[in-house]
Amino acid sequence: MTKGFDIVINEEHVNKKNMFVAHCLNLGITSQGRTVEEAIKNIKDAIKLYLEENPEEMPKNEDLMPPMATRIFV
Repeated sequence: MTKGFDIVINEEHVNKKNMFVAHCLNLGITSQGRTVEEAIKNIKDAIKLYLEENPEEMPKNEDLMPPMATRIFV
């Protein structure tokens, strides 16, 4: 059974380059990539590795947030 995770991807400027940083809200882990697709692939890999070491952290479906899209400018 496949579980879902809440992921947020932000575009950030690192060393004068644009990077996409993916945050897994359920597990508190982060990864990055040069493109959105690369960031998604990398966060999936990071989640798999994290759960191999911490299987008890697998969230229950009721622990997941409802789908949302938000953009905040400060």
